[in-house]
Amino acid sequence: MSTSPARRRPAASDNPLGLDPQQLVALLSKSHPRLSPRRLAMTGQALSAAAYLTTKLTEAQQAALANDVVSQDRVLKAMREILAETSATTARPENPSAMRGEGLGALLSLEEGQRRLSAYAEPMKLEDWAGPVAGSTELRRDYGIARSSLHAWQQQGAVVGLLKGRRAHVFPIAQFIDARPVEGLTSVLTIIREPRTAWLWLISPHPELDEQTPLAQLKAGKVREIADLAARDYGQP
Repeated sequence: MSTSPARRRPAASDNPLGLDPQQLVALLSKSHPRLSPRRLAMTGQALSAAAYLTTKLTEAQQAALANDVVSQDRVLKAMREILAETSATTARPENPSAMRGEGLGALLSLEEGQRRLSAYAEPMKLEDWAGPVAGSTELRRDYGIARSSLHAWQQQGAVVGLLKGRRAHVFPIAQFIDARPVEGLTSVLTIIREPRTAWLWLISPHPELDEQTPLAQLKAGKVREIADLAARDYGQP
């Protein structure tokens, strides 16, 4: 009895552009830090497949896809229809065991986990991601913020202080207006207690804010809205 040949998924080596899914994941993790690891992996695979298929188009077809919104809409509609048909046929597999994954694998030790994370991490200066920062001396000299006020705000959780080095703290300048912390920072810092995490969240464009940053919205007076958003993002009622 003859059988039809199994369909082969395009391999990374088949892609003339050399867009490996892992390379795409690394790029996506920098431009979209809020995506979960699973979503990053799936998006990387989808982009790699799309790039592979795009190389099969003629130059004229590629130009139309790149420059014609109508063509883009048609391609998107066709993709959704194909995926809908695929989902319908795979929703109820005849063999339930086909839905089983490979499991979580062996549990790593803390040391091994840290070693692997260090292998992926890239060193970056604090100012490169946090923006301009200043210590207490610079804030007093350049912005008229007294050390005592700064210390009190930090104790109250009203400002973001980032550890630089072993003991010294620096403070992102963007969080101050007229020598005072932006109103609403306390509410956010009560929810997101880790300073670096809180500041990165505050200065990152947010999809629910039309890609505006939470910090910009706080400066616009939307204190309650941003507090509620922080609570939703970090799983608090």
